[in-house]
Amino acid sequence: MTRVLLCVVAALFVRHRAVAAQQPARAPHDTTRAARDTARVDSTAKRLATVVVTGTRLTDVDERIPSQVESMDLQHVSQGPDAAFRSLQQLPGVTLYDDQGTRLQPELEVRGFQISPIVGTPQGVSVFLDGVRVNEPDAQEVNFDLLPMGAIDHSELVRGSQALFGRNSLGGALLFFTQRGTPTPSAGIQLSTGSFGERVGTITAGGVSHGIDAFAMGSASDEDGWRQATPARTRQLFVTIGRRSTAGGADTSDIALSVLYAHDRVREAGSLPDSWLAVNPRLNYTPGDFFDPDLIHVALRGFRGAWGGTLRGTLSFRRNDIEQFNVNVPPPSTDAFIDNKSLGATGEWTRPFLLGALPTALTVGAEYARQNVRFRLTNTGGGEPDSVATLAVVHEDDAAAYSQAVLDITPRLSATAALRLDYVRIPFRDELNAANDGTNTYDRLSPFLGLTWKASDALRGFVAYKSAFRAPAPLELACASPVAPCSLPSALGADPALAPVTTHDYEAGFDLDLPNNTSFDIDGFWTVVDNDIVFAAPNLTQVYFVNIPKSRRAGVEISAHTALPAGGRLFGSYSYVASTYQSTVQIATADTNPVPARPGDQIPSSPRHRGRVGVGMTRTIGPLAFDAQLDLRAYSSQFLRGDEANRHAPVPGYAVSGFNLNAQYQRYTIQLEIDNLFDRRYETFGAIAENSLGPPPGQAAPNAGGDAGALANFFTPGLPRRIVLSVGAKF
Repeated sequence: MTRVLLCVVAALFVRHRAVAAQQPARAPHDTTRAARDTARVDSTAKRLATVVVTGTRLTDVDERIPSQVESMDLQHVSQGPDAAFRSLQQLPGVTLYDDQGTRLQPELEVRGFQISPIVGTPQGVSVFLDGVRVNEPDAQEVNFDLLPMGAIDHSELVRGSQALFGRNSLGGALLFFTQRGTPTPSAGIQLSTGSFGERVGTITAGGVSHGIDAFAMGSASDEDGWRQATPARTRQLFVTIGRRSTAGGADTSDIALSVLYAHDRVREAGSLPDSWLAVNPRLNYTPGDFFDPDLIHVALRGFRGAWGGTLRGTLSFRRNDIEQFNVNVPPPSTDAFIDNKSLGATGEWTRPFLLGALPTALTVGAEYARQNVRFRLTNTGGGEPDSVATLAVVHEDDAAAYSQAVLDITPRLSATAALRLDYVRIPFRDELNAANDGTNTYDRLSPFLGLTWKASDALRGFVAYKSAFRAPAPLELACASPVAPCSLPSALGADPALAPVTTHDYEAGFDLDLPNNTSFDIDGFWTVVDNDIVFAAPNLTQVYFVNIPKSRRAGVEISAHTALPAGGRLFGSYSYVASTYQSTVQIATADTNPVPARPGDQIPSSPRHRGRVGVGMTRTIGPLAFDAQLDLRAYSSQFLRGDEANRHAPVPGYAVSGFNLNAQYQRYTIQLEIDNLFDRRYETFGAIAENSLGPPPGQAAPNAGGDAGALANFFTPGLPRRIVLSVGAKF
């Protein structure tokens, strides 16, 4: 591993684009990013005109890999810190729900696995920015509001367990790739204004001079928030400088340095007891909660030819200082300071060769990351002097080696085999009490096997067995005792070791592309999860984590698209996702009469049915170009967090509509976006907890559920109608 990483650092490589001249043009949904092999490869490689080097750990993923891969639509959402998750919720099987009560910190579910900015939510999806993992070291959470969405060129969701992408890739991997400067210099500006005091401004510029390409993006947003005491502010600056070498019209080497700085301040409202929700959904149960991250992200990436193949790699540094303040009822409140630092490198080498007479592409690689986390938790308020409850550090080592081979058995049939070995070491050091010190180590070998059959240029099918691995996050390990639960956001100590999560995923599907811009995709999956880590909350302000011996995610995802006359289009999707316990287990909740979850019980916060249907139209009238789209998203009911046995009434299902209109005249654009077009009232999340504050301010208790100290159902109200108007120009 050391030799590979030294080669990467010395040569500064990343990203290979090699594909044979004789490959057919890709279908509109194909995400292949490739170019012809250059004349610099050796004579053996020159004879392999039909070898296709498919997606690897550091490249885009193409249709020859036996997985469902979908590009995110960033054109029908307004630019801003919410663009990533708003695009994701348009994809089949992706659900958005809101625990924190703020528009910029939603939680998403992909195939029953969470991807969330909330510290404490077990994470099951990995996220990468130009090949660099952006899951935070402390709890593997993902802060979508820190992604430079104004600089994103394209993004992809790779569904299902993914061995090559490493830890947390249980439900999939989300890949973001940023823009580079182009030979034609350009600049752009977009300004937005909308409901609830929303204001967003983004400026971009890029070009090439003397062989050096550069791209820069600056973005700022402010909003008042639609609920009480929920303003939010974001600031971002992103710059990339690079140099490419070309021969014969193809890139032969590349080096690029990217720097991202982001600082946000987001105030949170949380959920409301049902008695409060009935009075006014805009109320804030505990005003004063806030999230304040400060991020620096530096990445060096490049690629070049080496040893008859292509060597590519990344070298990265991330530092994210976070303050999270929680107003707890009853007090004391907690003020957490989390300092996340990551230094990592990834290197891989890909070479085409002949295995007998069969064209084969082999990739071998390794990655290493040193992740340092420092926790400081202060108890404040409640009539007592402030006191430090937690002062701890973690110096985590993550190492992995992986390989992948893609074998063209016939021109139509390809086989993919991959293997990844992970090693994770997590030493916990308590600076207040050395008796709490401990070290946990984990290792896992994860295989991937699959077949891809391209029956014709229009029809592709695949079948695969996959496996993935997730080591417990430092915060989960330090908060795993049911007899000593942690105060929110975290009060850490010496707790029992958690087992790593592993998945066994069986998947099959096909994609059909027909004339008239018509497509149909269907994918079925059956994922068995061993030692799933779940969130247990014995009350509203304390939590701990526990392993579940067996759980399962199984379902089907269907999507279709067709063109209509006069520039119209019709699209739709449906997914069925059954997230269920497969073991009898008692999970602590606020319920005073708890009942164990049994095999077949639905995991909370996971609707079984999700669907989307919409129509759109694109027309050109002289110099004007218009695009309009109307869609309807619907979700079935979901059980409340804390109701693992499915005994209580669930969060009701709901449906919301959205409308988007784009108009372009030469270099000027206007966009109108409306969410929740008909201003429906609905809830996206629910939990069972004690209502410590009783009835809403100025209100008498309407029923027993509104009495102080009584058990209540807490809900997070969905966003009301939101209108955003954007104007932009490119120069």
